[in-house]
Amino acid sequence: MNAEYTANATNENAQYGYSLDEYLDYMMFRQKAKHERKVQKAKERGEEYYIPDRVRKMQYAQRLATY
Repeated sequence: MNAEYTANATNENAQYGYSLDEYLDYMMFRQKAKHERKVQKAKERGEEYYIPDRVRKMQYAQRLATY
């Protein structure tokens, strides 16, 4: 591999030209939008989104991510 390619591959996506930070920002935005839609659809159906079981799972996943 040449040095130019490896430097480019570590700093940005060589195929599409987006930096890793731009990609992560985009993915976080998409996830937030999807989550808002899930909560809204649950409300429209008359269901509670944050049921105790889901909250327990969310707290467990958060604890795993902080270790």
